[in-house]
Amino acid sequence: MKPVLAAADVASVEKAWASDQTGDQGTWPLMEAAGKAIAREVQALVSEGVIWVLAGKGNNGGDGYVAAWHLHQTGFDVCVIAPLGSSRPASDAERARQRWLSVGSEQETLPVTVPVAVVDALLGSGQRGALAEPLAGMVAAINQQAAFRLAVDVPTGLNADTGLTEGAVFQADLTLSFIAFKPGLLTGDGPGCVGALRLETLGVDAARRAASMDLALHWRLETAPAWPARAANGHKGRFGQVSVVAGSVGMGGAGLLSARAALAAGAGKVVWHTTPEHAQAVLVAQPELMTAAPEAGAVSDSAVLVLGPGLGRGSEAQARCSALTGRGYFGVLDADGLAWLAAHPQALPGWVLTPHPGEAGALLGLSAAEVQADRCMAALALSERYQAVVVLKGAGSVIAEAGQLWFSHPGTVAMATPGMGDTLAGWIGGLMAQGFSPLQAAQSATWWHAALAQSLASQQRIVLATDLLPLIQAARPTSPARGH
Repeated sequence: MKPVLAAADVASVEKAWASDQTGDQGTWPLMEAAGKAIAREVQALVSEGVIWVLAGKGNNGGDGYVAAWHLHQTGFDVCVIAPLGSSRPASDAERARQRWLSVGSEQETLPVTVPVAVVDALLGSGQRGALAEPLAGMVAAINQQAAFRLAVDVPTGLNADTGLTEGAVFQADLTLSFIAFKPGLLTGDGPGCVGALRLETLGVDAARRAASMDLALHWRLETAPAWPARAANGHKGRFGQVSVVAGSVGMGGAGLLSARAALAAGAGKVVWHTTPEHAQAVLVAQPELMTAAPEAGAVSDSAVLVLGPGLGRGSEAQARCSALTGRGYFGVLDADGLAWLAAHPQALPGWVLTPHPGEAGALLGLSAAEVQADRCMAALALSERYQAVVVLKGAGSVIAEAGQLWFSHPGTVAMATPGMGDTLAGWIGGLMAQGFSPLQAAQSATWWHAALAQSLASQQRIVLATDLLPLIQAARPTSPARGH
């Protein structure tokens, strides 16, 4: 996992690092290291041609000036565009600017030359709100260039903390983030404009420093999370039971997808509690599943629940939600189960809530747009209000528990198809049945759900929920997770 910190907290970590160093260099060594890292990335991408460096007047611009200087030293033709004017006197950024001006020049507008690469060092993590002119027009024009586009820390136009864009945004092919990832790179509009994403720590242990300073430290899940261990002498009775209470008339597919996903994830027994007409479909679609009556009294006391996909919102469905959440069960609450919870708010420890932005808004008394404007805030608020693990679905899914966030695999727009959420809910339930904690199950299923869909998206334009089912079974197991 890699650390994720709000932009202001990264600045605090930088200052704390500088105060621990000997001499009076302050944060200049970090700017020098950042500029060198940018230059290395450009050198790895192109061998000749004109490089545009867009430099702002803050620290992000200072990183750009340092990169320009190093690229010039290695023989590149560098053009620095500085539309915002000079940096603050005696600042690191002005020091970098003056060093660049000793070997080159700067201009306020885009040149007529054709670049092979463009470095965006305009605003960085300080960006808030829509871009004004001339930046908006400049960014739009650069996005039309065929050049490789590299964003320094955060693409210009993207809110580093919320992932919100409100107009023009630099469309990066690569974003090089420093010290720690910023939340907005990983969720909301961020995945749509950062391109490939890399972290350069600059030698700063952000996680240790953040913990010592009592800052809100979050994490990006970098590698494939574990699957539950399956002992060589195991049998199906050891791998738990999932009861899927889902799928009303006309929406039986939701329950079937959830049940099939729980089975594919490795649960030893999966029972779909549904109507007789839906039960007939199981014999054709997945004969390994069992079926039972949908009434709450038919659910085993030892089962992990998947409650809500396609359940409906009538009085009978509402009664089932009330009965099952009040009897000491735990599991996954999704779709119509979340609609019931919004109408009957209560703490649900031991449960995983899997809302999309509209459902999250209903649970918080907000609009979907307000949720999307700050997905991190919404996920944290949901987890606190309902005392549960929350998976806020969407581009860059966010997992929240007890004031902490985990950012999952970004996935792909190819998985914006019906039934994906139902499959995720069943998958989480299947992992919980095998002994994973709610948080472990949410992390593992959410990451793999997006990663497997992305692997398919490299071969096909659209990924359906049923496309994922055989991949869930075939996914390579890893060692069981230890801790969270």
